[in-house]
Amino acid sequence: MDKSNQNEERRLYNRKKNIDVYLLPSGRQFRAVVEMQDGFHHMRLDMIVNQPSLKIKEINCEMPGVPDAICRKAQGCLAPLIGKRVAPGIMHGMDQVTRQGCTHLINLFHEACYNLTQAQSVTGREELQAVFPGIVEEQLYKIFFWFRPDMKDSCIRYNEDSPFLQRVQQIQMPEGAEKFRAIAKAK
Repeated sequence: MDKSNQNEERRLYNRKKNIDVYLLPSGRQFRAVVEMQDGFHHMRLDMIVNQPSLKIKEINCEMPGVPDAICRKAQGCLAPLIGKRVAPGIMHGMDQVTRQGCTHLINLFHEACYNLTQAQSVTGREELQAVFPGIVEEQLYKIFFWFRPDMKDSCIRYNEDSPFLQRVQQIQMPEGAEKFRAIAKAK
């Protein structure tokens, strides 16, 4: 046996994922497209949500590559989520989705949801920069937290004791920003 091959690692598995989020021409909807491929699967989820509510309008799943034909019966498993809002806990109480579904499609759904919130922050930033030229990051995040208080304590940067969140809490807001706080409270 050749000893030089004993110390080489051998890749056993590889998965590729691609996530794209688009703002549709109306400016009132996002489209998230999430695709996954590995040696056994090829799946694609295409989801339309309203902007800014993130209410799900459509979910379409394609499964061109699966290990067993029965897997394709799960293509519609996410349909009960249509009409729900992308938010933490969206899957709570959705046991039928899990039992009748596919763990990989559910994973793609979670990827879509996470990336939709990232895309929403991009559009929110653009809109706020247009309304308040020169707005700084801490001011942007203060407004974001008015609408998404659930983001606090979601990571080390947004922890109440973090230097960034301390700056966010202490920053003065641009004139007229309070109207956004009133909108957030009305939600």
